[in-house]
Amino acid sequence: MIDSRTPTPVRSPCVKVCEIDPANGLCRGCQRTQDERDWWIAYSDVQQREVLRRCEQRRDVLASGAGVLAPNMGSVESRRRK
Repeated sequence: MIDSRTPTPVRSPCVKVCEIDPANGLCRGCQRTQDERDWWIAYSDVQQREVLRRCEQRRDVLASGAGVLAPNMGSVESRRRK
């Protein structure tokens, strides 16, 4: 039986196409910045969900050719329990 109080971990958006596009500084596979890729495991669940939201926004902007790409989340202090 699954405990409904146990949070579901956030799944990495990595699709194993790990190459930074020099034109926009985003991973061609997942649309994360290098910082977001490097810091993924240090981000809290809330921060990881925000990165996913930004990746989706970036995908939409790149597909449409219009709009401003969401900014980089950058580095963070890890807040996960040890």
